[in-house]
Amino acid sequence: MALSMDEERMLAEIERRLAAEDPGLATRLASFRRSGPGAGLRTPKGRLIMLSCMIAVIATVSAVIYVLVPFSPQSPPAPSNQVSHSSVTSVTSGGTGGVQRMSASDASANGQ
Repeated sequence: MALSMDEERMLAEIERRLAAEDPGLATRLASFRRSGPGAGLRTPKGRLIMLSCMIAVIATVSAVIYVLVPFSPQSPPAPSNQVSHSSVTSVTSGGTGGVQRMSASDASANGQ
């Protein structure tokens, strides 16, 4: 909304009086009119540039993560059907009923 000529004149007079009475406050209020480093981001073009940069950064990070993560999930190794080399306990068919300890290689050689 535009100000009329009278309103602009009164506003200018108020600004002059304020600057004469309290120069510190006038300086602080004048700093609001200055464009700072963030002023460019308030324009539509600045927002578009910032959005483009953010999308580029997100795409780059996503691509790096995609390349670094293996394509297939790590599955545990399949269990083998081989007998371990630990001792196997078997009951002998002899009349004593005793327990005999033999190794896995002995058990496979005897067919057990």
